[in-house]
Amino acid sequence: MKSPSNLIAAAAVALLLFGCNRNASETQSTEPAPAPTAEVATAPPPPAAPAPIPPATELPVNSVDSVMLSRPQDAPESMIIRVLGTAASVGWTEPKLEPMADTGGDTSIKSFQFVATSPQAGDAPNASQPIETELRVDSLPADVKTIRIVSATNEVSAPVAQ
Repeated sequence: MKSPSNLIAAAAVALLLFGCNRNASETQSTEPAPAPTAEVATAPPPPAAPAPIPPATELPVNSVDSVMLSRPQDAPESMIIRVLGTAASVGWTEPKLEPMADTGGDTSIKSFQFVATSPQAGDAPNASQPIETELRVDSLPADVKTIRIVSATNEVSAPVAQ
């Protein structure tokens, strides 16, 4: 038979071990937690993916990086417009400047849109491409003081030297 002091010691050790093994959550209030509300949050639908660009479509170039104006020595009344830009992907061809109808009524600004032809399907990896073009304007009206080049994301203007 075990002595009462051994039983008390064993019970004390058991209580001590039981008390040390409790989690913090077990020592907190025994009141039941409030039930979660049945709110159903509906997430907005994801934005629609942009429509793919059909192959061989003439569209504005992604951005204009620089515009340079010069006058040829053989025709000082003419203007050569050189434009450097960036296409959104590889494979864009036939870059050119297309005159824009100026609706602002300011005749001192002549605007052109920088456009190119989109690549064939499958030819458009996700890498940008430098692209450039040049346009010779043989007769620029005397009141034009600024050339403005517009792309899909920006525009750049250059003053006309007289």
